[in-house]
Amino acid sequence: NSSVPKIRANDLSRFNENAANSKTEKIKVGWLCKTGLNNTNLQKRWCAIHDLKLFYFENPRSEEPNGYVNLRGAIVTESKRIPLAFEIQTGALFADRGMEKRVYTFTPVGADDRMLSRKAMNPNEKEMERRKHKETVKDWINCIQKESAKAFLPNS
Repeated sequence: NSSVPKIRANDLSRFNENAANSKTEKIKVGWLCKTGLNNTNLQKRWCAIHDLKLFYFENPRSEEPNGYVNLRGAIVTESKRIPLAFEIQTGALFADRGMEKRVYTFTPVGADDRMLSRKAMNPNEKEMERRKHKETVKDWINCIQKESAKAFLPNS
């Protein structure tokens, strides 16, 4: 896809390693599952927030992203449709030329209710797992909101 910026997953991971040794803000990276526009099944993707975009890759060693979500003017919320998931609505606050208005859905890996019910866990373990995934969702939402807010700063 020619419209997807060329950035390697490794470069974003190295950016975080270098940020740890400087005053540069670390970027959020990690595994999430996302639903596609046509394929509504959850697909596991390595994700990274950088430069007002949420990039998603096949894995952390991918040479280029499968795609990205433009966070400029996006609204992110907990999903009301899918438990333990969050949704990003692009082009919600303002739309750049050519920006698609769309809703993307992401969930932590293993947070899908079907996955939790397949695991051999007692009720306490399941509840602990749900809480962990809920915290992961809140953390991603917080990081995306902080990144999206940069669009309103001068020189963005």
